Amino acid sequence: MGVVLVRCLLRRATAALAASTMALAATPTAAIAAEPPPIGTPTNPVVVAAAESGKRAFFGDMIKLGDGRLLVAYRESVAHIDQDGRIMVTQSRDQGRTWTTPLVAIDTPIDDRDPKLMQMRDGTVLMNFFRTDWTGYPGKPVTLVGTFVTRSTDQGGTWSTPSEVGTAMEGPSDVVVGAYYAGHAATHGPILQLRNGDLLVPLYGRLPEGGAGPATVVRSTDGGRTWPRENESVIGRADTFDFQEPNLSLLGDGSILSVIRTSINIAYVSRSYDGGRAWTTPVSTGLPASSHHQLVLHNGDLLLTYGDLSGTFGPGRPTVGRLLQHPERDIDAQRDILIYDAAVHGPATADQANPSSVELRPNRFFTITSDPHLAAIVGVYTGRRDYLR
Repeated sequence: MGVVLVRCLLRRATAALAASTMALAATPTAAIAAEPPPIGTPTNPVVVAAAESGKRAFFGDMIKLGDGRLLVAYRESVAHIDQDGRIMVTQSRDQGRTWTTPLVAIDTPIDDRDPKLMQMRDGTVLMNFFRTDWTGYPGKPVTLVGTFVTRSTDQGGTWSTPSEVGTAMEGPSDVVVGAYYAGHAATHGPILQLRNGDLLVPLYGRLPEGGAGPATVVRSTDGGRTWPRENESVIGRADTFDFQEPNLSLLGDGSILSVIRTSINIAYVSRSYDGGRAWTTPVSTGLPASSHHQLVLHNGDLLLTYGDLSGTFGPGRPTVGRLLQHPERDIDAQRDILIYDAAVHGPATADQANPSSVELRPNRFFTITSDPHLAAIVGVYTGRRDYLR
């Protein structure tokens, strides 16, 4: 009797289990809670900073502070070209996953733009940027007012009154080249600190007499408080095109690498072997790169990120990166990879890129770029293996 009862119970349990298994199999996939998509990818970037309503975020730059925090500066304005440009800053304490409410760092009556960040060995943060006066534009030529450096001793919380950088490119001029009066200098690369403590700020622009635009560096020997005109060295000047937006990296052998954007949309390279006083004649890399960023990694490699103009990764100017394993020798790489394209959120556009990267830990990187469709600075994670075949 007991054996019969047990067998009956087993049959009922088996039938119930089979029924429940069939019911689960029949459950629609949509009814099962889906895993959230990973964040910080080319299709689901981290939103680092969203502009306030009616404005957009441009020209983000980022550094990793000595305590591990990430600091980002960017320009906020209604448009790529407008008088209302101001510089904002935000921070992250969790490797870029979340960010503080942005604060105003620099805001004058004219356009403050293209902020670039660095932290000196004593902990002071320097930010270089330039100012443009669009009064009367497009009916009148534009006045580029100058390049400036401000400093923060509280990790980007407050900023000093900016100091202007001296340069032979500055000066009164009635010469008009394109939309601008000649006699101006701009910046689009972070300040570099050398082993002896000297600082170099990279510049580009146009001499008062006009002609092709040179790339230069100006040296500060007092911690970035002053930037004398007589401390300027020329990286290069061509005859038929402009050098633009030079960036600087101090390499493991003590040399300085400068990758330079040009008006012919091909990056050039120059090197200095004496601390930035003399430079080799810039040579073409053949790389159709613009608005690039150079990051020296813990092992001496260099992560080069840039706005791609080749069309290989799509129309517009998507953000692309390559890993330079021998930057002292060349800027060749195993491959270029697409990091981000704002076309995932709207039409293809050239008004994106201007990337900047940090190394979160060995072989783990975080790159920010701009997305005009989101009106935001966004970020994407990559790893060393992504850049190798």
